[in-house]
Amino acid sequence: MSTTEPLEIKVKPSDLDEDQFVSIWNVADATMEGDQEQTRLLASKLIGFLCKYRCEFVSVSPADAKYLDEFYEKDNALLNDWKPASEKVDVITQHAHVQHDALVRLLTKKKFSVEKNYSPTRANRREWFENDWNVG
Repeated sequence: MSTTEPLEIKVKPSDLDEDQFVSIWNVADATMEGDQEQTRLLASKLIGFLCKYRCEFVSVSPADAKYLDEFYEKDNALLNDWKPASEKVDVITQHAHVQHDALVRLLTKKKFSVEKNYSPTRANRREWFENDWNVG
């Protein structure tokens, strides 16, 4: 990722649903043009940022919510290990969806930077996941 140019958030039209929702992973993947290492790095930064700012427009399907809840019960690192090297980032961001335009507006308004470290506390991660995500 370039440190001199602002990051252009991209999305593949085929990844958008009828309400313009897309997984966080697919946003990162399109933005990083399929580079898996860079995709996971960006996905990690995005979920840290969204959690820090208590983004309330993250949504999951009921099936995905059940899957993530069960995963968390077995392995609470799901909410605690969001380092770019962690596969937990993949799990969270492949199931969490955001409305594309709302995401871009928030990233712009709050001046998202891939250079910045967004590291919410464990308590904030759990509260965000349990109270702010939309299931439906």
